[in-house]
This record gives sequence, C-alpha cells and structure tokens, in this order.
Amino acid sequence: MSIKNEKHMKSEKVDKMYLTKGWGYVAAFALLPYAILKSLWAWGSTVGLTTNQAVQDVAGFGDALKEGSAFLYTFYAIGIDFTAVLAILASLFALALVTSWGEKMPRWLLIIAGWSVGVITVLISFLTALQFMGVLPKGYTEGFAIECLS
Repeated sequence: MSIKNEKHMKSEKVDKMYLTKGWGYVAAFALLPYAILKSLWAWGSTVGLTTNQAVQDVAGFGDALKEGSAFLYTFYAIGIDFTAVLAILASLFALALVTSWGEKMPRWLLIIAGWSVGVITVLISFLTALQFMGVLPKGYTEGFAIECLS
C-alpha cells in the first residue's frame, strides 16, 4: 500500500470520526430545549401556553403529583420536573458516547443505558402508532402552542 493511499484512508477515518462526534453533540443539545421548557413550567412560567385552561392545567400538575409518588412531588415542588432530569441524563449519555471522558466510564453502564433507551423508544413508538390509528386515545393538547400543528 502506498503512503499516499494510506494517508487518504486515515483522512477518511478522521472525517467519519468528526461527523460521528458532531451527531453526538447534536443529540445532546437537542434535548436541552425540552428540559428547559419543562423546568420553566415547574417553576411556574407560562411560556408556550396559549389559554387560561392550559395555564391552570400546568399549574395544577403539582397538585396531581401530591396523590402519586412523594419523590416526584418533592422534585416538582422545588422546580425540577422528572422528565427534564431524564432529558439531561440522555444528553449526558449522548456526550459520553463521543467524548474522551465517556471512554473512562464502565462499558456495562453505557450498554445498560443504551439498551434501556432502545427498548423505551420502541415501546413509545408502538404506543404512538396505536394513537394515530385510533386504537388508543390521543393526549389533551388544547391551549398548548403546538396545538396549531395538529
């Protein structure tokens, strides 16, 4: 193999590595707007809500959590939405797959996280498909800014 061809092959590998790293950063940062919005709602903000009913529903969410898990209610009472925490953890997982500090993590931890995310994604996709087919009822979106897209 010539030196020129060998350099070309190394260049292709480096290009692919940077492209892969780029998508890892995109995945990590794509979840942050969701986490920020959910945290703002937990702190009492009305960003993204267009009707008084939607504002009341979001404001009453903490009261609904009182009847459920004490852990989730405690988080929400101090302004931390549990799904926002999950989004931040998913961002960290994406970063762990493309950064040097992620290479120092135990492989079993990354494997368990990856498989868990995969299984949950398939389950949610299946349930969403059932909603679109009319088998399961659709969620309540009245008063949310995204309502105009439905």
